[in-house]
Amino acid sequence: MENQKAIDIGVYLLSDHVNVLDKGFQLFRLSYRQSNWDEADRVANQILFMTERMNETKKKWGELVIPLNQMIKRPLIFYFGYGFLAKSIVFQKYGLFDLAREYIAKYADLGSWYENPTDEDIEIIERFKGFAKANGYAVDLLSGKQEILNEYIDFIQENEEETLPGLITIFEAANLNKWIVDEYYYNSIPEQLDTFSELEDLGNRVYYVKLLNQLAIYNFNQRRYDVAINYILDYLEIGVTMDLDREIITTIGMFENIRRIATKDQIVKYQTILQGVHNEKSISSCIYADDIS
Repeated sequence: MENQKAIDIGVYLLSDHVNVLDKGFQLFRLSYRQSNWDEADRVANQILFMTERMNETKKKWGELVIPLNQMIKRPLIFYFGYGFLAKSIVFQKYGLFDLAREYIAKYADLGSWYENPTDEDIEIIERFKGFAKANGYAVDLLSGKQEILNEYIDFIQENEEETLPGLITIFEAANLNKWIVDEYYYNSIPEQLDTFSELEDLGNRVYYVKLLNQLAIYNFNQRRYDVAINYILDYLEIGVTMDLDREIITTIGMFENIRRIATKDQIVKYQTILQGVHNEKSISSCIYADDIS
């Protein structure tokens, strides 16, 4: 079955006229959205394999491969960085933090080995250095290093694009390591959620619902069940339209565990959301290939 799955991925990546690396980029984003880490790992391996093969061809034949490179939406160095980043995310999600750090080190150091980088390549190299710093913090927090929490909070406050994924990391780390971060929760979340709820691009919507999921878990763990229920309902209301099947099942299970204390209005809203699933048009076939954020 595993071999068949790998073959299916290969067939998909080689189909149509979209470059194999851009299809891999699309597939990884879809796997991330669905929290399908086995699939994400296979796709990441394929991205790195195809990138290395294309790079070897480029070094061997030089200018003869320029037409092929023009079919790629981004410079080749981007796909090296993205493949390493994808692997680090997979290992992070599996809780294999030392392996995640190994891959973070790879995309933090793209410039040390990539030959003859262009100005655009150098910009990408610097961009991945920034990703490496953010994700290095994330792995340290998830692995239990609570002493860097304040430093990380300062980092995401200084880097606006890191605010939303950073909040996910903070509460995922709190949930994983059984930390109580109520002071930060009450000072940061209420005022920021309204802003995040208005974001319309798919990438930020995925981050937003993943944050709602972590906030539901956090408040559930703190026995604030009424608050957890509201986050669960907010999550489900959006999540059922975004093909987040794995997380939805977990979230429904959490609601059912505390359903007995839900208000009548909350139960009605819950039932309405689930009923609406049958009437919603699925968007699972819509794969967005916007830049990583």
